[in-house]
Amino acid sequence: MMRNSYGLLIMATFISFSCSTKPNKPKLVITLVVDQMRPDLLTRFDDLYTGGFRWLMDHGTWFTNTHHDHSYTATGPGHFAIGSGQYPGRVGVLGNSFYDRDLKKNVYCVEDPVAKVIGAKKGKARSYSRYNTTGLGDWVKTTYPNSKVISLAGKDRTAVFMGGNKPDLPIYYNKAGQFISSDYYVDKLPEWVNEFNKNLHAESYKDSLWTKSLDDELYLKYAREDNYFGESDDYLSEEYSPVFPIGIDPKDDPELLLMGRPWFERELLNLAKKAIVHEELGKDSDPDLLFLGFSAMDWMIHDYGPHSQEIMDAFIKLDKWLGNFIEFVDETVGLENVQFVLTADHGGLPLPEYVIEKGGSGGRINKKHLKEAFEWIEEEIEEKYGDNLYVRSGGNYFLNLEKLKKMDINPRAIYDVVQKLLPKVEGIERMVYKEDIIASLETDKITLRLKHMIHAHKTPEIFPINTPGYIYKNPYGTSHGSPYDYDTHVPLIFSHETTNAGSNNDQHATVDIAPSIAHLLDVKIPEFCDGSVIKF
Repeated sequence: MMRNSYGLLIMATFISFSCSTKPNKPKLVITLVVDQMRPDLLTRFDDLYTGGFRWLMDHGTWFTNTHHDHSYTATGPGHFAIGSGQYPGRVGVLGNSFYDRDLKKNVYCVEDPVAKVIGAKKGKARSYSRYNTTGLGDWVKTTYPNSKVISLAGKDRTAVFMGGNKPDLPIYYNKAGQFISSDYYVDKLPEWVNEFNKNLHAESYKDSLWTKSLDDELYLKYAREDNYFGESDDYLSEEYSPVFPIGIDPKDDPELLLMGRPWFERELLNLAKKAIVHEELGKDSDPDLLFLGFSAMDWMIHDYGPHSQEIMDAFIKLDKWLGNFIEFVDETVGLENVQFVLTADHGGLPLPEYVIEKGGSGGRINKKHLKEAFEWIEEEIEEKYGDNLYVRSGGNYFLNLEKLKKMDINPRAIYDVVQKLLPKVEGIERMVYKEDIIASLETDKITLRLKHMIHAHKTPEIFPINTPGYIYKNPYGTSHGSPYDYDTHVPLIFSHETTNAGSNNDQHATVDIAPSIAHLLDVKIPEFCDGSVIKF
């Protein structure tokens, strides 16, 4: 059975799993990806955890210097890097949504105009069809055709990118009121998913109140005060008062907002239990993969920030539910047969107000000032060079290179105008010229992260980098997406029943996760994989 121990999280550094008993090849690998989980969300509450996080840390090696090694740290690129072992830029995963210069419109990263929803009348069908590559799940099934690959998440892009090109079953909620899939993968949902959906009753959560799990005094010890300016307030907010208890406003759709409350993560884990039983995961010699994406945490952290009492409580609750889940895995599969991996798709910035309070520099980029700068840029370019020379999507400039060439205009001239005017907006550090990054011989981490985000054709010729500590989100909440460490740094813990708690500070990237799992399973790693095997 699962054991709870209460040792210190960070012990003396050791180099590899060789200091513990090396586990046999696992029958089941469970990868847990908590959306927007900074490493300090584990360390700050270390002595409060008694459930799943406790077990994972007490039976795992924490690779403490792990980063997403790409510059645009968003959900889509992050999960793609974890699931495929590849930098997202090279294959064109440029963000959650981005402008497609060939289609001449904005597209969603897992958009599939042909696919149909399976399992509901609403929601959208998503797939891997935009990308000509494979992920860990595909590599495993090439070696072990009878292996099962299942990915479950709140967000569609999470389930799609973790599962790879052809998983057996990607399931996502995506605010549809129930868990759904796409006919790119399956003709119908398994009966156990249908049964789960019948019993989900998302609308019943409209009367549920999010209350604290621990005594009030503990929250002031481990988090800031409850009423803090900068937090979002979307519950009965006649007056600004972002405090416990938190519910779902009667005028709002509970099916939509369920994914913004801690209870959603409990439902996801309950769904995962059903998957383990009904798909008989970990029951034979062909190893299975189960990916779990905890998407609700991202919504909540966006609203309240990582130092809030709300997020402290959400992690305390998730710790408890994860503990129950690990006990279930022990009873059904046996922990000796299971390898756990815990990580995140990106980090995140604390509320800018909190950053400033603590003596740091930060702020919220003024959208009015941005609009004015875009207008100045448009006017100057038209006056000097003409019109229809670019398409702007947000702060990204896609140049009409063919027309510029015909007019004998150096594309850098357009860049010079944008670079002159847009960084005048407080919070815009600088504009990047794509070709400069491609040609650069610099090896600093920011330049390398920018390189790993660039696609030769699909990336805009000119794009911005925020000043450290600044975000676009207004007027409340926080965000991520920068190439800075606070957005790239994530936990990475490989946990097994036979592993002793320890830490390793060697530098690793999240693209190392997929090849490392493949290595554990004796699966061939494709040559196109950007990551390296973490030596246990």
